[in-house]
Amino acid sequence: MGFTLCFPVFLIGCIDFGGSRENDKVDILQEEKSPNGKYLAASFSCSGGGAAGYFYFNANLRKAGEELDQLDGLMGKHKDWKAFTDVEVRWIDDENLEVSYKQNESPAYKENNAVKVESKHGIKIHHLLKK
Repeated sequence: MGFTLCFPVFLIGCIDFGGSRENDKVDILQEEKSPNGKYLAASFSCSGGGAAGYFYFNANLRKAGEELDQLDGLMGKHKDWKAFTDVEVRWIDDENLEVSYKQNESPAYKENNAVKVESKHGIKIHHLLKK
C-alpha cells in the first residue's frame, strides 16, 4: 500500500506547472531599426507560465537579424516581473538609444527596478522615467 501512495506522489513531482518559456506569447509593440541599420530596438509584452501565469512589458536591443529574446530585457533584475509599462524606444543616433517607460514605485519593486542595462553592443542606453 505504501508503494501505491508513493507512486502518484512521484508522478505529481515530475509535472512542470511553470510551463515552458518556448510557449511564451511575445508581442512586439514597437520596433525601431538603428540609423545605420545594424541594430533593432523593441518594446514588447510577454505572457505565459501556465496556471501560475505572468505578463510583463520590457525593451530589447539586439543585432539586426537576431530573434528577440524575451528574457534579455533592458530593465529589471527579474525580467518577468510586471514592473514597467508604457515602454517606448527611440534612436538618438547610431550610438545612443532612449528607452522611456513608467515603473511600479511600490517598495517591493525598489531592488528590481534599480537594475537597468546602461550599455549593450557599444550603444549607450538612456533611461527616461515617464510620470
